[in-house]
Amino acid sequence: MALRHFGLGVESMEEASNRIVRYVYENFCTKPTGEKSCALVRLFKTHPYEDLEVELAEYARSMLGDYPPLPAMKCMTALATVGEKTEWNSRHTSVGHKAIPLASESVVDQLPMISQLIRQLGLDIKTVINPDPNLLVEIEQRKYNVFYVPEAIGSPYIPAQDSFVIPFGIKSVLGFGGLLPSGNMFAIIMFLKVQIPISTVQMFSTLALNVKTALLPFDRGAVFAQKDESATASRQIFTRNTEQELAQLKSQVATLRQLLDVFDQSILVQSDRLEQAIEELADSAQKLDSLNQRLKEDNLRMGAELDIVRQMQQMILPNAEELEIEGLDIAGYMEAADEVGGDYYDVLNTDGVVTLGIGDVTGHGLESGILMLMAQTAVRTLKEIPEVDPVRFLDVINRTLYKNVQRMNSEKSLTLAILNYSQGRISISGQHEEVLVVRNGGQLERIDTMDLGFPIALDDDIVKFINHISIELHTGDGVVLYTDGIPEAKDINKVQYGVEKLCEVISENWHKSATEIKEAIIGDLRRHIGKQKVFDDITLLVLKRQSDASDAHR
Repeated sequence: MALRHFGLGVESMEEASNRIVRYVYENFCTKPTGEKSCALVRLFKTHPYEDLEVELAEYARSMLGDYPPLPAMKCMTALATVGEKTEWNSRHTSVGHKAIPLASESVVDQLPMISQLIRQLGLDIKTVINPDPNLLVEIEQRKYNVFYVPEAIGSPYIPAQDSFVIPFGIKSVLGFGGLLPSGNMFAIIMFLKVQIPISTVQMFSTLALNVKTALLPFDRGAVFAQKDESATASRQIFTRNTEQELAQLKSQVATLRQLLDVFDQSILVQSDRLEQAIEELADSAQKLDSLNQRLKEDNLRMGAELDIVRQMQQMILPNAEELEIEGLDIAGYMEAADEVGGDYYDVLNTDGVVTLGIGDVTGHGLESGILMLMAQTAVRTLKEIPEVDPVRFLDVINRTLYKNVQRMNSEKSLTLAILNYSQGRISISGQHEEVLVVRNGGQLERIDTMDLGFPIALDDDIVKFINHISIELHTGDGVVLYTDGIPEAKDINKVQYGVEKLCEVISENWHKSATEIKEAIIGDLRRHIGKQKVFDDITLLVLKRQSDASDAHR
């Protein structure tokens, strides 16, 4: 609609053309940046050599060389131009393509872009350079196609590859146009910095009719803008030509009919598409209903399965009676972020050796929960054998879980630390979070376990990575084990709780019982988290050595 009205209020085809190319250049942009999609937009019109301005005639004659210019010879004339460079914004300052003589069919064939443009618009070269008056009305009233070069770089139809196409990032070239009643061809060519798909290109064919409507009033009138008032005054003195006016009106009516036909066809196409879309939506809605029903059923089933695994996890945790071990004060805590957690802890007392296990499976959910149960079973089995060598202990666990994870086609793994306490000494092996050794009075030693093992089920052989250390615990000393859900817990401002804060709370409360220490830690952690969602499993194990018979004997 905007293009159709650019012929109003101006006095020449050149002025209308400048408004048209400026509108196209300004309004085709890349969202959301607003960057212009065109590097250059030009409107060309064929023009008889005898009617060219002196400047354009000289330019066309220079291109012909020794070939004599004929008065009726058509010249492809740049009527309007706009682009990124200053000299591209006026046809007078533009260096090339001002007026290209179309001397013969063989000459046009040597101009790849122009010959391809004419053919893709649905015309033939002979009609453009020498239109037949008997066929002109029929040809002029066609609906034309679009000139389209999807890949500008390397295209034989787009010249100046090294000086224009590549430096200015031209990706596609698009043109549209047609014939005027005078037999002259017009075309807008857009040199684009974006890739244009064919579906978008097809929409431009109707724009040729809108541009034609704006140019029609000047087809046999003022083409070039005048530079002085005397020329303007002289242009107002003309002889009324009824036949020309009638031909122009017929062309306008025909063009408007073409537009109506195009709009009618567009409405039919859109109506068919809308009807098809409605049918597809109805079909999709039915499929969604079925899918939702299946999802509800699957959710109920999965919920039941998760509940079973969650109950199993809780069932295998050490109960209060198992934690009552002579000479030790032990308290444990585990809370899953989801219905099924991936954290593991256990306390096993076999033949006077107390084994503490703590681990963390990657992620949480059903797979993590299953792997946690496997780890608990493997540790329990090896304790019952019994296997006392820490290297063989962790090696067997790793090989067992690795093969099961491969069978599950899973990528899960876990960190796992094993601590064995006997007669006042505790050995530590396996890679997990730091082990906090707390001395009587609250002083802490942070034991890094990075060099004591390797993640379980990540590789089939981890023997070379397994080590262990042994630490003596006196009366009142102990250890605190935890998973990363504690130090990495965040408050509403995304601030982590941190290991330092954990150590501070432990030191301040070490004079209390293991249960009271556990409650103090969890309480402080809860205050830190506040209303923020808990995103990871939280597990804590506290062990303190008390006076026992061996102390009295010594």
